[in-house]
Amino acid sequence: MALNTLSHSRYSMLDVDEAPEAPGLYAWYVSFRASPHDWKMQPSPQGDQAIDGFLRLLRRYAGYYEPLPISLRGRGSYGAAWEGDLELDTPLRQPNEDADASSAEEDKRLAILMNSLDSQERRRVMATILEMASPVFSSPLYIGVAENLRERLRTHRRDFTKAYDWLREHPEDAAEVRAKGKTFGARAAARNMTMRQLEAWVIDLGDQEDAAVTLKHLRHTAQSAEWLLHRLYAPILGRQ
Repeated sequence: MALNTLSHSRYSMLDVDEAPEAPGLYAWYVSFRASPHDWKMQPSPQGDQAIDGFLRLLRRYAGYYEPLPISLRGRGSYGAAWEGDLELDTPLRQPNEDADASSAEEDKRLAILMNSLDSQERRRVMATILEMASPVFSSPLYIGVAENLRERLRTHRRDFTKAYDWLREHPEDAAEVRAKGKTFGARAAARNMTMRQLEAWVIDLGDQEDAAVTLKHLRHTAQSAEWLLHRLYAPILGRQ
């Protein structure tokens, strides 16, 4: 069967029961969500409060893609041990009193961003762009392969729900789950994503099986494709 007959479709995490019961590959994305309440003007004696509110929304979304700190260890002279963690420093990170001062270039870029948010129409346009950007311009959060796409996506949803419920009662565990969560669902919940934002795009391989391409061949090909896609796109919530 020709490869150009491959089909793809997408499902919100809320709707994974509609995914095909077929083998295939899938990728999770997180979409930007903003309502008129987020971008409409909110007058106050201090000015338009919606500007800071929308910036917080952008920072939260940027945080979904923030990589974990990198641990470094080394040896110095006379056997001295050096170790520490490096964190990615970006203008959209939440302000930290202990952080070093940002560079002039970062301050300039942040000022340009703030200027693009100074009216409700500009904020509306920004929200529309970001909502349309996923998955066209965005990186996948996670890439996987499954013999039954519906069951696999349901498992992700169960993992998310379990972690979300736990973290609601134990918010102090969020950093630990974010760094060491054993499942995609747990790691996504620890980054404060919502089911409404999460959607899976799937490539259904169910129609590709024939005399020349057996189910075993499909499974091996899909696993090889998954391995390659991980190396190409480095999904932020994938298995490291």
